[in-house]
Amino acid sequence: MQRRPTDVDGMQRTFTTYAGTDMVATLNIPGKGPIVFGNLSQISYSIYRAKFPVLALGRVTPKGFTRGMRTVTGILQFTDFDETIVYRCLEEIREQGYKVLMDEMPMFDVTISMANEFGSKSVMTIYGITTFTEGKVMGVNNMFTENVYEFYALDIDPLSKVKRLGG
Repeated sequence: MQRRPTDVDGMQRTFTTYAGTDMVATLNIPGKGPIVFGNLSQISYSIYRAKFPVLALGRVTPKGFTRGMRTVTGILQFTDFDETIVYRCLEEIREQGYKVLMDEMPMFDVTISMANEFGSKSVMTIYGITTFTEGKVMGVNNMFTENVYEFYALDIDPLSKVKRLGG
């Protein structure tokens, strides 16, 4: 006996997720092209948008809310190897003997590409990153050292599925 389709069959949906090992981060520096960074161990971001109530005389509740400026900010955390990531991004600066910190780099984009063992693919990009704080974590009880950078960004493309060709 063949099973008949039901309304529930049309509502079936599969959700997929990614582990940190499924992700590859690239920094896109103007004039340089993308650079793959395996030592970007963590990235986080938050978006803040100022909103204020619109008040009217004689009303207790607001009539609505204004939409103000949007700010994208976050943290980049890199595992240190033998040199700062700035020198990896700007090799010609290092070769000339200049000492450059992360906040002196031109604005750059970070694209995180994800693919898991089930064939699912997604991507997200943070545009126009500029850092404003830099810190380093090291100690005798740490197995490795890390650099942490706080940043502002111009915009973000949130996580989205990559469409399969022909599908």
